[in-house]
Amino acid sequence: MTAPLAAAALFALLCAAGTASTTVRTGGLVRVFPVEALLAAATLAAVLAAGYWVLRRIRPVRPPGAAAAAAALLWGAAAAAGLALIANSALLSVWNSVLGVEAGTAWGPSLTAPLNEEPIKAAGVVILAVAAPAALRGPADGFVLGALAGLGFQLVENAIYALETIVMQGATAGGASVLGSLALRVGVTGAGSHWAMTAIAGTGVGLLAAARWRPGPRRAWAAGLLLLSAMALHAFFNAPVLVSLPGAAAKAAVVSTAALLVYLPVRAAYRRRLRNALEAEGQAVDLRRSDARGLATRHGRREALRRVPAPDRPAAARRQLRLLKAAERRLDRSPEAAG
Repeated sequence: MTAPLAAAALFALLCAAGTASTTVRTGGLVRVFPVEALLAAATLAAVLAAGYWVLRRIRPVRPPGAAAAAAALLWGAAAAAGLALIANSALLSVWNSVLGVEAGTAWGPSLTAPLNEEPIKAAGVVILAVAAPAALRGPADGFVLGALAGLGFQLVENAIYALETIVMQGATAGGASVLGSLALRVGVTGAGSHWAMTAIAGTGVGLLAAARWRPGPRRAWAAGLLLLSAMALHAFFNAPVLVSLPGAAAKAAVVSTAALLVYLPVRAAYRRRLRNALEAEGQAVDLRRSDARGLATRHGRREALRRVPAPDRPAAARRQLRLLKAAERRLDRSPEAAG
């Protein structure tokens, strides 16, 4: 069995195991509160559509392939969320035994989630890198696919918490409990939650994927540091400090800012390398240097198409895509891909 096929089989197996775990955890709640479950699902479906569009869009130059993006999302929602339920339950009981019930209850989420959830979410990006090497060539791909895996995890976690909030609040107003929970977890902290943490860790996986061209300890250290950063941000996010509503928003802002500080240099480096690759590809088809480099942005491609007569635009768009793909393959063959 080849490595990509083995990785795909492992991916499917862990998604099935995670789904089974989530079903065991939530099946009873869904049966007792079917209307509230539908309300949560409908609300989160809208969040899914918006988040999926935005996170695919932030990949520099062009969005990732739909299959890779859907697989990353599926990993977070099916495998990571369910497997984390098992791992978290086991580790939380350890903290209660070691620290005592009061301290374990207060600090358990901050100590547990980073150790379990971040490696599990990042593992999906690693598996995707093996199963579909062309989908994860470097840090930019790792950031986006990590963000999508985190989004899938975040949505399932939000649904679980929303249903459990009904019981915690006495099950007297299930719809209000669901909407209140989602308002907090989507409206207040959603912009700086799992998607951002896993995007940072995924960037490290992307560094390792690109390092096949220039392997070395520096890239391994950088990837490890990014994973540890995601874990540290998660610990801060879950810590029993800044527990007010403004405090929760401030925590989310810290996490999203950290993700932005990782994303911006990754985006700039990828676009710079791709412009150079486009220039080289453009020379092969007698395309002006400025026109070739301009294809590295969506705006540049739209402007180029506007200069083409309307009947010829579909063919011109296909030529742009072929040139982009050729430039990306050139990057994939180049040592600079690991930059």
